Amino acid sequence: MTIRVLLDLLDAVDRGDTAALVLLDLPAAFDTVDHEILLERLCVTFGVTRSALAWFRSYLAGRTQHVRCGGKCSTPIDVICGVPQGFVLGPILFIIYTAGLAPIVAEHGLSLHQYADDSQIYYGFCRPAPTSTPSSDITECVNHVSVWMSSNRLQLNADKTEVMWCTSTRRLSQLPSHPPSVAAANVYPVSVVRDLGVFIDSDLGAATQVRRTVSRCFGALRQLRHLRRCVTDDCLLSLVVSLIHSRLDYGNFILVGLPA
Repeated sequence: MTIRVLLDLLDAVDRGDTAALVLLDLPAAFDTVDHEILLERLCVTFGVTRSALAWFRSYLAGRTQHVRCGGKCSTPIDVICGVPQGFVLGPILFIIYTAGLAPIVAEHGLSLHQYADDSQIYYGFCRPAPTSTPSSDITECVNHVSVWMSSNRLQLNADKTEVMWCTSTRRLSQLPSHPPSVAAANVYPVSVVRDLGVFIDSDLGAATQVRRTVSRCFGALRQLRHLRRCVTDDCLLSLVVSLIHSRLDYGNFILVGLPA
């Protein structure tokens, strides 16, 4: 999903436009999914009925939870919201639950990308209409999204929602001076965001991603140096592959086309 967002942002900047990226934060998103709303959405929006709908109902129902402190446990209570995590159905059911977000974002002329509970809103603009500004467009869209989430028992965390303007160096002076707002609180733009473990700079370069990757790899190498004489060559090779190569490979698509 990160590569799709990044490619769209790069296209906007290459056209000479300025792009905006908004990363929404939903605290405990999977735990706040209302079962009845989800089942109704499966039936009305996606046409899941009869035995298939009954299967989903039985999958969600009959679960309990309790709190254990020391050697004592609280009285178990029925779980009436939330989708089980750790299973492939969890992210799928959450995407189905939040299917109503896409039309709202499109209505404001913006784009939406989702991966499980990670949601990004973005768009590119060159010459905004006189009656509109990029900040106001984002503010209206995000606030509309926030209202929809509240009506569906989800919560948008304004404190952790991030906004980043993306543009070329020569267009920095044209960036909006007034920050967008979420829930009546200004969200000041940041220069770097982390999306699914990949760092994206406002100039759409890879300086932060390269620096963080190198730092993490050297940190792992320093730890392996202390183990060098205590393990076999095969074991050391396995550790290098799992701790070093995996970090180098993850998100390496953003390095394509960069100077050597």
